[in-house]
Amino acid sequence: MASPRILDPATFPLHGMRLIEASAGTGKTYTIAALYLRLLLGHGDEHSAHASPLDVDQILVVTFTEAATEELRDRIRRRIREARQAFVRGESEDHFIARLLREVPDHGQAARILGAAARNMDQAAIFTIHGFCQRMLKQHAFESGSLFETELEQDDAPLRREAMLDYWRSRLYQLPGALAAALLQLWGEPMKLLGDLYGLLSTDGLRLEPDLSALDLADEWQLQVARVDAFKQAWRQCDDDLLDVLQRGDLNGNSYRKTSVPGWLQAVEDYVASDQVLPDSRLAEILEKFGQSRLRDKTKKNGVTPEHPLFAHIEQLCEKWLPLRELVLGEALREVRRRLALNKAQRRLLGFDDLLSGLDRALASAAGPRLAAAIRVQFPVALIDEFQDTDPQQYRIFSGLYSTSPDCGLFMIGDPKQAIYAFRGADIFTYIQARRAVSDHYTLATNWRSTSAMIASVNRLFERHVAPFIFDEDIPFLPVQAAGHADRKPLMLDGEPVPALTLWHRPGYPVGKADYQQLFADSCASQIVRLLGGGARIGDRVLEARDLAVLVRDRFEAAAVQQALRRRHVPSVYQSGRDSVFSTREALDLYRILQAIQEPQQERHLRAALACSLLLQDADSLQALNDDERRWEGLVAEFIDYHQRWSALGVLATVHQLLERRNLASQLLALPDGERRLTDLLHLAELLQEASQQLEGMPGLMRWFGEHLQSPNGNSEAQQLRLESDRNRVTLITIHKSKGLEYPVVLLPFPINHRTASRALYHDDDTRPVYDLSQGRRPLRAERERLAEDLRLLYVALTRSVHACYLGISDLKQGNDRASVLPRSALGYLLLNGSDAEALPGILQQLGAQAGICLTAPPLDDRPLPAPAAGTLELGARTFRGRIRRDWRISSYSALSSQGPARDLPELPGLDLEVVADAREPDAGTADIFGFPKGARAGTFLHGLLEQLDFPRAAGEGLRELIRQRLALEGFDEGWAPVLETLVGDVLDAPLDDRGCACAISVPQTG
Repeated sequence: MASPRILDPATFPLHGMRLIEASAGTGKTYTIAALYLRLLLGHGDEHSAHASPLDVDQILVVTFTEAATEELRDRIRRRIREARQAFVRGESEDHFIARLLREVPDHGQAARILGAAARNMDQAAIFTIHGFCQRMLKQHAFESGSLFETELEQDDAPLRREAMLDYWRSRLYQLPGALAAALLQLWGEPMKLLGDLYGLLSTDGLRLEPDLSALDLADEWQLQVARVDAFKQAWRQCDDDLLDVLQRGDLNGNSYRKTSVPGWLQAVEDYVASDQVLPDSRLAEILEKFGQSRLRDKTKKNGVTPEHPLFAHIEQLCEKWLPLRELVLGEALREVRRRLALNKAQRRLLGFDDLLSGLDRALASAAGPRLAAAIRVQFPVALIDEFQDTDPQQYRIFSGLYSTSPDCGLFMIGDPKQAIYAFRGADIFTYIQARRAVSDHYTLATNWRSTSAMIASVNRLFERHVAPFIFDEDIPFLPVQAAGHADRKPLMLDGEPVPALTLWHRPGYPVGKADYQQLFADSCASQIVRLLGGGARIGDRVLEARDLAVLVRDRFEAAAVQQALRRRHVPSVYQSGRDSVFSTREALDLYRILQAIQEPQQERHLRAALACSLLLQDADSLQALNDDERRWEGLVAEFIDYHQRWSALGVLATVHQLLERRNLASQLLALPDGERRLTDLLHLAELLQEASQQLEGMPGLMRWFGEHLQSPNGNSEAQQLRLESDRNRVTLITIHKSKGLEYPVVLLPFPINHRTASRALYHDDDTRPVYDLSQGRRPLRAERERLAEDLRLLYVALTRSVHACYLGISDLKQGNDRASVLPRSALGYLLLNGSDAEALPGILQQLGAQAGICLTAPPLDDRPLPAPAAGTLELGARTFRGRIRRDWRISSYSALSSQGPARDLPELPGLDLEVVADAREPDAGTADIFGFPKGARAGTFLHGLLEQLDFPRAAGEGLRELIRQRLALEGFDEGWAPVLETLVGDVLDAPLDDRGCACAISVPQTG
């Protein structure tokens, strides 16, 4: 495959299907904004320009999160304003805008176009993929066949749970007792079965292997029972001494120890005597040992093989065990999908996945070509941001829309090296499929984020391996160049530049995961203390805690680092908490406290509430309540007060009263984790208050609270833990959430940590997803895909840093096995490049000798961070030095028509005309030419006029003539003409709100 071309945003062709691969820090958003400007201005020659200039509502920009859409909208708006100012001034320091100035001849027209675009950016077609699909289904309801009245369900977890419970009841309750018992051994309750289906329900095009859909569970169970009964009958009728038969054979002594064989035969004897049909895993393994073929394989060379009809019977039995787990998983997947879709249809609900599948089905239907044509007319050009995170449905939608229309444009922008969201449906193999289908590939070659040394170090690390991302033909590593902007302000410590890449190496034998994690958590905290306490500087400013980020894989790694930082008095904050607030200790404590408030006369509830950690009662205080009856009565009276406040003002007011009365806020904040606990408490109180609006009384709310304690949902955005502080603190964040961010200094203490593939989900040669139903089998492809994603995670982590990055490296073992698992990790894969783990020290020595890379022992220092020097804090109000504009006011047509022309009013900026009506002194001798004719009223004239306009294309002489005709028809004086001309023109240019109405406009005070 040919190498991609370097992208020049000024000559990039604005039509056809094109792929842009933008490595980390190479200015992807800058490039999107540049292409956006060109589309607005119609810039380019006959080979690169779009067919015609486009408006902001004709350029579709799609990304994958709400936060990303807002960031893109703001960045594009700022870029448009910069370009407009440049066209007004005729000069710009930005090289791209300067080029536009040279190549766009009419600067005045360009400034007007960009000014209108900036004003209309609220109407810009910048959506999430789900938002785009939702709009298309609504706006083209007839073509798409979608319902007019549907409700978007943001969290369909309760619906999935309901569908699973329906399947469980309808299936399990009808099964024979022995089969139901066998199922309960596999999944003790329905939610465990639903957990095994997690991620599979929404996987498009999933193929199950093996495909058992043609088998009936009940029929297969009867056949299994018959085979087992026949074997048990044969075993009972056997009078031979099987132990003697086995001992007379020449079996391998290691596989068939004399002390083990009698116990194995006894286990089979117990199985035959029981009612059990399917053996557990241990018993199944024992039975396989007595299969005739296994005994033959384990016989010594030229030895005698033990033979008996029962051994052949056992072998036949083991070859035909009922695949119960596989059968139920396949059936449950089909049934839960069907029931989930039926429940949504009956309730007219749509989940986020349904928006994609709905538009996908509509485009594949008979009306699909008509729908696709309508969407292309609406959006001639589409820019798909973060395209590496696409999935088969998303790619089908956009390729189906644009692949057959070369005059339109589909620009897919992303970086396959940063495709790290497989857990939420992103499919790198869909990206690979799209990359192979698109012939025009472009890339961005210059990194604008990091220092030259940092970029060179990352390049060296990934260039060590010939296939650094495994799928090297489709995901190549192309070294990027350094822009050098960050070099101007280097990171210095003790007067010396800090190395770009520091490798902490613990030599010696492989260590366990716990020891590895503890060692490098301490090393990480020690290095942070050294940087912050040693006066490290970036250019002229002192390095601050907020400049440092510790990247981790999960909350357990974050907790280890946070604990080490806390011992050294370093403030930190974890920014990736996806745990539900209902799974915290504070949730259970608050539940007990509210139980006591609901029933303050119940002594057991009061004692349970007082014993919880949230009320901060020590043993002496609790004992005093037992010894002093008056103190106990005072406590009951206090909780009765809380009960009355709850009844009158709600649960949120009650929690606030509790905090104030017991001074809990200040006491909690004095604890090491007090901010976290107080944040969780207030978060819970807000959720309870919101839920109380829909529930009846205290019992209903407490029932709701209890249900959420039992089933917390970390995927619900409302339940996710909130950030406890945004002050100057060291940031702890997962690698997944750090994508797109940058930090001056990055610490990656656990890059060797990894998890083997948790499920046998992989892709076949046709890039179609396959799920192997067999329990315990992990195809090599699944593990290979896991390693490939870990390599992309490592790339994302290393490219977050601007100046310096620290890595913790040690040989690693798994469990009690002393064998190294280092080659299975992403960093080990790159470093070893096929070598054994014993070669690691020599490899690191070679790497550490290169410029910008430092090899050193892990720093271990328990010294705390020095407290900042105490100074006198003087408080005072800030002085306002801004300028308030006084040349405008908010007005309306009704105010203008009732009060006369704006030029007659006093200069009272910011006030509506009706507010200052009393300030006018009307001249009784002068006729009010701006008064309404008899029978007319405010609003009717302008509304009637707008109805006649060819909205929004009326302009110029046509608009003036229409206004004069309408004035004459209504009996108005011609003095209204210039006022209405300006007013209607502003209305036509005003942005629309979500109801399609024109927003408020600003009437210049100059008249």
